[in-house]
Amino acid sequence: MKSPFVPFAIALAVSLLIGIGVSMEPYFAGDIAVAKAIQAVSPEPGWWATPISRLAPAPQKYYVMAVTIVAAFFVGGWRGLALMLGLLLLEQYGAEHTKQWFQRPRPSRDLIAVVGNPSGFSFPSTTITFFAVTFGAVGLLAAMNKKAPSRIPVMVVMFTMLALGCLARVALGAHWPSDVMLTAIMCLTWIWATARAVL
Repeated sequence: MKSPFVPFAIALAVSLLIGIGVSMEPYFAGDIAVAKAIQAVSPEPGWWATPISRLAPAPQKYYVMAVTIVAAFFVGGWRGLALMLGLLLLEQYGAEHTKQWFQRPRPSRDLIAVVGNPSGFSFPSTTITFFAVTFGAVGLLAAMNKKAPSRIPVMVVMFTMLALGCLARVALGAHWPSDVMLTAIMCLTWIWATARAVL
């Protein structure tokens, strides 16, 4: 993949396929069963899933931003820092608007347990978009930079946080498993493509 446009073409193709799929179905086969299994393992999600979910809105998001900006510089240098700042700017001012493109409904209380009253559409998950461009981006930077200090521990911590964010949203009934998984895949694909160009 010597051409810098190939990764972006891959990211675009992935996004189009995902977008078409979620636009056609309110949830996918297996979503209900997987969501119920996650909720069965964690019948009281308030003690762990709610605090994790609250890392995405203000004011906690500013702490996450600060930590991951420093971490991006730690593993990616000035280019990693520039990438992180660009991703955060794009996410903060554009992520929520993309839900209008797909208009996928939130999970129904008739199908799974739903904590609180989540509003709006379910895809892409704004929370997971934020987790992807913070924790996920740092994890990808560490994975792509073979000389990054403490590379493996950084990858483990960052990707674990992204996975916990996905599990938390499903445990609370705010999103289907396919919502969080496909949001993460779509975001990480674009971050990977951009990081290849920047780094």
